Amino acid sequence: MSTSRIFRASMSLFTCLALFMAMTSGSSAANSQGTGGKTASESPAPTGPVKLKVADYSVNFGGRFSLRGKTGAARKGHVRIQSRVNGRWHNLRKAGTDGMGRYRLKLRARHNLVIRAVAGDGRVSKTRRVTVIGHIRLDRSERYVKLGRKLRVSGVVVPRGVRTVKVRVRGEGVMRTRSRANGRFAFRWTPRRNGDFSYRVWARKSRKSTGDSSRPHRFSALRPGEASYYGPGLYGNGVACGGTLTPTTRGVANKYLPCGTRVTLQYGNRTVVVRVIDRGPYGAGRDWDLTEQTKKDLGFGGVGTVWTNK
Repeated sequence: MSTSRIFRASMSLFTCLALFMAMTSGSSAANSQGTGGKTASESPAPTGPVKLKVADYSVNFGGRFSLRGKTGAARKGHVRIQSRVNGRWHNLRKAGTDGMGRYRLKLRARHNLVIRAVAGDGRVSKTRRVTVIGHIRLDRSERYVKLGRKLRVSGVVVPRGVRTVKVRVRGEGVMRTRSRANGRFAFRWTPRRNGDFSYRVWARKSRKSTGDSSRPHRFSALRPGEASYYGPGLYGNGVACGGTLTPTTRGVANKYLPCGTRVTLQYGNRTVVVRVIDRGPYGAGRDWDLTEQTKKDLGFGGVGTVWTNK
């Protein structure tokens, strides 16, 4: 082969290589423009905002409430739930997301919350408010209090902290105090008359929770009264309010109270509630005549002082 043929063949091969490299370079540039300069291994861009939904916006103190939402990115990752305290955001919980960017978790309610969700790339959701419902735990209180003594009402407000607490004795007025830092409070009230009463305790709302009130609690203020008993020799006779007196009849006789009136009687450490069934007693200075069964229930002697709400 001559030198000129070798030169022409070499030039043809060089031209083909140059053309192939130009075509390959153009195809790569086109692919780069079509994918925004990203390779197939890179994560897709977010397609929506971060969302946060709360199942319950009012929760009892100590209860759990559910959160769910989306990060707006169709990939696995994580989301942080933050709460705002004194103008600053603090992390509460970190949760993973599924392949669609969804998450779900539960939190326990200890105080009022303003929360938001923060995606892994720093995007945030709208804020949500969760209100904690506080409540009052009352200590076991006296069911009966004698005139001249004090009724004690005590308990604790939760969430614990300092706040205004008041107790209202129905028909007798309102008393106020403040709970201590541990949530404890106490009242002492001296009844001015005998009778049946009820009271309810209220706690004002605080930064941690709503206010709340207890259920009504009933008690009886008792006065002293002189009593005797009757029965033997009278069994089989009728009583003023209707019926027949027997050894097992429970009730009291009184001169003025309407028939059927419920009367609380206390003697020593025993208390019974019976109805007015008869008229009497007619002995000087006595308020009550007890039937023999009522006498036995109280452990009462023949004559003495009982405490009663009437």
